Amino acid sequence: MIPKDAQERLKILRFFDKHGLAATVDAFGVSRRTLYRWKRALKEAGGNPAALAAKSCAPKRRRVPKTDVRRVAEMRRLRTLYPNLGKEKLHVLLAPWCAKQGIALPSVSTIGRIISRAPDKMRLTPHRLDARGRVKPVRCARKARKPQDLKPAPLTLWAVDTIERVRDGIRRYVLTAIAPVSATAFAVALPSKHARYSARVAEALVQGLAADTSR
Repeated sequence: MIPKDAQERLKILRFFDKHGLAATVDAFGVSRRTLYRWKRALKEAGGNPAALAAKSCAPKRRRVPKTDVRRVAEMRRLRTLYPNLGKEKLHVLLAPWCAKQGIALPSVSTIGRIISRAPDKMRLTPHRLDARGRVKPVRCARKARKPQDLKPAPLTLWAVDTIERVRDGIRRYVLTAIAPVSATAFAVALPSKHARYSARVAEALVQGLAADTSR
């Protein structure tokens, strides 16, 4: 698929080949240098329009932020004294130290960026000790996942989602339910995406399936 900007630039080049430079500049406001740069890129790519897609405009040499090492050391000390202290509270505790040292107090956002640039994020996880004072190992709780070989009976497993659409300033909600095993799908319009409406749809679906089974 060709990006939309590449399609537009290809259209401008075709207009340029047909009507000339002056007409193209007047019609599209593109400079002569840009037109010939596009033509060269298209030629080098063997006529592939994807070569006309806009590339990143980020500078090759970016400014490297410079932060006072004393300020970073004090922030790390405070984050060690008060583990995982937030940037708002760290800003309050850092204010008297900066005033005493004659260093400009960074803003809350700057403090957050300094923390995020640190390799370890200045994060300290406090040790949890047992009754004997020994460090408890950190165990991550594993979330239950659906087994790969799970084969439920038809119409017993449903994938449910709510779709929101805005048209003419009015919000519309559609609850969809799909049974992957039997490839059965339902769609119901709801007045809101509140849980009580989804619960009513689920109850009606279960009751309808139960009625069909009893027959």
